[in-house]
Amino acid sequence: MKRILSGSIAAAMFLLSSLSGCVKTEETFHYVKLSQVACSFDGDGNTPLAITVETSPAAYEITPGDTWVKAEKSEEDNTLILTVADNDTGAERSTVIIVTAGSASREITVQQLTRDNRIARYRKLDTFSSMGGAMSPSGKYVGGFSEQVDENGMWYFTPIIIDTETGEKHEFGPYPQSLYALSQANAITDQGLLFISDGYNGGQIAIDLTGNIFIPESPAGFRGKPEIQATSADGKYWVGFAMKGKVFEDPAPCKALLWTDGVPHELPWPELNYRDEEVWYGGMARGISADGSIIYGTSWENSDFGMLYWINNGENTAKPEWVGKDVREVTPVVMKMSDGTEYDYHIVNGMICTANLTNISATGKWIAGSYRTETPADDRISVITTQTAAFYNTETETTVIVEDYGESTGVHATDDGIAFIGVGSLGISSGKVYDLNTGTDLGSTQEWVYDNYGIVIPAGYINHVSADGRFVLGTKAESSAMGVAFINWYIAPPIVK
Repeated sequence: MKRILSGSIAAAMFLLSSLSGCVKTEETFHYVKLSQVACSFDGDGNTPLAITVETSPAAYEITPGDTWVKAEKSEEDNTLILTVADNDTGAERSTVIIVTAGSASREITVQQLTRDNRIARYRKLDTFSSMGGAMSPSGKYVGGFSEQVDENGMWYFTPIIIDTETGEKHEFGPYPQSLYALSQANAITDQGLLFISDGYNGGQIAIDLTGNIFIPESPAGFRGKPEIQATSADGKYWVGFAMKGKVFEDPAPCKALLWTDGVPHELPWPELNYRDEEVWYGGMARGISADGSIIYGTSWENSDFGMLYWINNGENTAKPEWVGKDVREVTPVVMKMSDGTEYDYHIVNGMICTANLTNISATGKWIAGSYRTETPADDRISVITTQTAAFYNTETETTVIVEDYGESTGVHATDDGIAFIGVGSLGISSGKVYDLNTGTDLGSTQEWVYDNYGIVIPAGYINHVSADGRFVLGTKAESSAMGVAFINWYIAPPIVK
């Protein structure tokens, strides 16, 4: 595989660093923008691939590669449809398609595997809502939903569960927004139970492979419906949160929850919040290791997002500890209001996490997040922050802070210490891979995927890797007329035929 592709992989990786090329003339810029400049196909049974095209001037030409690839414009000319023939040659093959507009041009590198390949499959989940989808702990299923609007402005939602091993797709509905206004797919079990937030009724729906729907419940005495965020691989444990009291009326009204065999109970919370001050809002359980042993969560007061973790003992679970407690520093300072009034405050250097749901390895050995530092500005009115990827080892109770990539976010890690990092802190569009054991850079997402799975993928970052490494869930940014959309993708073994 590597020998056959070696001549084109360098070029493909260079192309992936940019989606546009442009040439300036005396009057205007000529450019070609493509949503995808490298793609891989199975040896047979492929569906056509649509690539969005934006050019200046508007008219563009296509220079085809080999005859086994057909490249055709859509009726509106803004989409290029690639159709590949089955590969009966017995060898992998590749070609290049050139798109030209005026004096600008871009290449699309196309790879195709053999019919009997043992190489992984790459699939975009672009039918899912822009809020993305979820992968089950072992990678058996991915789940999400599509959305559409009718001529009367009524939205309809269709839950979707895909069996990544067989490619089988389960679709249910569509359900009108008056019934369920689905907003985000949060979690799916290895048994195919999908949890999706319901923006109309609050809380969530849970839907299984047969289309049966039920509404998860909070513990007795809670006023709010729950949000389940993650599950263990066997489906025994679910974690999430719900509102018990009212903000500013009740202490810590938002409660972290653990369900055992569908029965919910409240998880204990620390005496003080992330800033070592009185708790006024509370927080949430965000994720659980595949084996169910470790739970992580976040405090949720002001801009804190401090990370905590519990050792799961069911109803006997003890109070959590702060993730990255070995590097956490709390310092009292005197700050100023804009009118000059002084007040006491605590700045914190420590590990944080926002609403990320995949930040834990299969056995809970590693928890991914970001190490944030805080420094009062000279005027003492504002606080200056820095943020870099960080990973906490629950076995050694030590933290690895990765400063190699500047502003960055720890997204996921495997038990053997392979860390997946999003470059930036908001609107992440690219990723890096890092060995926590040796402190070694393992390349970009694309380079790591090629080294480990033998396929070329577009830019993006990795959200989740199954314990056995056979399944991967990732995210990529795509430009559209509505702006930038973040699309999920997955890698899975070839379908056994």
